[in-house]
Amino acid sequence: MFLLFPLVFIAQEISFQFRIGQEIFIKGNKKHLYQVKLNKGELLQLHLLQKNVDLQIIALSPDNDTLQRFDAPNGKNGLEVVELSIEKSGMYHFEVSTLVPKRFTGSTRQKYIDNIDGSYIVSKYRIFSEKEHFQLQNRRKARKDSVISWIKDQSILVNDVKAETGLTDLSSIKSIFKDVQIVGLGETSHGTKEIFQMKHRMLEFLVKEMGFTIFAIEASHVGCKPINDYVLKGKGIIRDALTAQGFWIWNTEEVLEMIEWMKNYNQSVSENKKVKFIGVDTQMVGLDLAYERISDFVKKTNTNGLLIIDVDALFKKLKNNPNRNDMSLQRQKLYTLLSYLILNKAKLVDQTSKQIYEQIISDLRKIIQGVEVGDRKYRKTFDINIRDEYMAQTVLEILQNEKPGAKMVLWAHNTHISKNIKTKVSGKARPLGSILKEYIAEKYYAIGFSTNQGSFRAMNYNAKEKKI
Repeated sequence: MFLLFPLVFIAQEISFQFRIGQEIFIKGNKKHLYQVKLNKGELLQLHLLQKNVDLQIIALSPDNDTLQRFDAPNGKNGLEVVELSIEKSGMYHFEVSTLVPKRFTGSTRQKYIDNIDGSYIVSKYRIFSEKEHFQLQNRRKARKDSVISWIKDQSILVNDVKAETGLTDLSSIKSIFKDVQIVGLGETSHGTKEIFQMKHRMLEFLVKEMGFTIFAIEASHVGCKPINDYVLKGKGIIRDALTAQGFWIWNTEEVLEMIEWMKNYNQSVSENKKVKFIGVDTQMVGLDLAYERISDFVKKTNTNGLLIIDVDALFKKLKNNPNRNDMSLQRQKLYTLLSYLILNKAKLVDQTSKQIYEQIISDLRKIIQGVEVGDRKYRKTFDINIRDEYMAQTVLEILQNEKPGAKMVLWAHNTHISKNIKTKVSGKARPLGSILKEYIAEKYYAIGFSTNQGSFRAMNYNAKEKKI
């Protein structure tokens, strides 16, 4: 029988029984300390299910040395898994505490701590005897060897990760994409060089060999318009266009090279084979073009003063980092603007054109979606990730506006392209890929990318330092 006893943490005066299924509440920067007597050769397994709190578990040896820190990258919800092999018999301690990101300092840090209010459930704990531990290791090795053997049998050797190095090594996978309409290309991190290069190569393969004509990316739908103009018409300066899309993670040499390849390819093929570059994300970045178009449209058409919203003041507030804890007022004003545009459609189309009017409606929808995604209070009313819901809608809208049979390459993070409805993005289930699967079933194919080693680009999260 395995017993896990809590010690009283002196400063917090916490005392409770630690049992499977019991919900344990934790606030601020409190720490819960437990002790377990373990013998050499044993294995400890402990699972804590986080609920609205990001935890870390520190394992301490009988000599009070830190053995290991456990913190899964799943945010405030999900399992924290502890597995510890015991090399020395004695009393071990496990410190369960809330995790405060290092990027928070001073009053910001204290405010974050004050708002921590969550709980965790012990969903599993078990001590394997030395014999059971040995048997478990053998079973795991057998499974690992079996997986490695299967991978060796099924894998295809790729000659290079770079585009324009030939496609013959990929010819055997053509049959996979024969009836596929959307191919999701994932990534384990935003910024890994070799993944970006391989995704560029996959784009080249899908375009040249499989007839794909749409490239969609996890970036601003509005902000990617200048890039699309560049790849289709050679219009503008590419570095300016890439910056305008608003997502710094894509502002890399690898993406730049891919865009240049798209432009050069488009110049060599007929109109119906040209590849478009379209953003599908809906966040409060890369919206300057939409703000500008709507503002100009309102100034030109609101001649009778029926619209009571000060559009320029609203947009200025949205661009200058509003308080995202509650954006109800901004959402209300945007919906008032949308109502005005819909109710006065005939007049507005007559004053401009149907094409211009529809562009303004599209721009405003993307702004509203961005605000709703950014509004923390609004997001909490949903059990799903509305950002992925809106991205899925954008993908489907793009395909609906294309000719029948149009095929899309979709570039996003592994979690977004996942077909598993239980995959969580920012703590909420039902990712983009799972929604696409609901609509087009097997016509959606997802490819996840991971790395063994390589280089990556990262940003310092400390806003005060503003370093990359």
